[in-house]
Amino acid sequence: MKLLRWIRIVLSVAVLIVTTALIWLGSTEPSWLLTLDVLRVSLGALVGWLAVSMLLGRVYCSTACPIGTLQDAVAWLAKRVQHRGHGFYRYECGNWRLRIITLLLLAVSMTGDSAYRRISLLCDPTSLYYNVSTYMLTPNSEGGWWQQLLGGAALAMMIVLAAIMWMAWRGGRTFCNTVCPVGTVLGGVSQYSLMQLDIDPDLCVACGACERECKAGCVSAGQHTIDHSRCVMCWNCAASCPNHAIKYRQGRHRLTTPLLRRTSSQPA
Repeated sequence: MKLLRWIRIVLSVAVLIVTTALIWLGSTEPSWLLTLDVLRVSLGALVGWLAVSMLLGRVYCSTACPIGTLQDAVAWLAKRVQHRGHGFYRYECGNWRLRIITLLLLAVSMTGDSAYRRISLLCDPTSLYYNVSTYMLTPNSEGGWWQQLLGGAALAMMIVLAAIMWMAWRGGRTFCNTVCPVGTVLGGVSQYSLMQLDIDPDLCVACGACERECKAGCVSAGQHTIDHSRCVMCWNCAASCPNHAIKYRQGRHRLTTPLLRRTSSQPA
């Protein structure tokens, strides 16, 4: 599991570097990397990532999304600066109401005029990273990127990016699991994915290591459950488990002796 986590980290960093390099070299289409740009994505790329999510989970969010990689870097730095080597996250119930509202706002912005479409540029992670990087790396004005930054659209994007990084510093992948429309769509598919991370209750001792390391806040150690609609497949939970109780498998694991499981109606 630790090897798979390092492979994911290397791939995500490589995608971020290649994306930035293409922008710096003058690429005008983020679809070069088959990213999920909700405004300009091709139907083939969209169907492809939905199929991948149905099979393997939200691997897009953990490897291909540049904003996701930046959030991981900020969360890693926060962990070191605050000297919390054993993790400091906790399980939180998913806020589907906020995510649905975000999708509705995005739908309205895409059907309106150019002024309303700017909302989608602030919500979609690929568009946000692409536009901010374009302002920073390939300025069109003679005065440099700082003059463009004074413009309304560029300044709004920088503020939104700073807010996302602040949320990552405080709580990991908060943006991905509450506001991001791409994460919401892929999360709705990933909860029914063929392969999922699963906690084996026969091996789990409820030590809480997985829950403290889950920057998506989707692992409940006490209930032996993982919310796959919010799991970004970072593999931190599996790598931190001392008993190797978390497996990447098909379907949920069942107790070998289910009659020994204590329910809430049984006395302590």
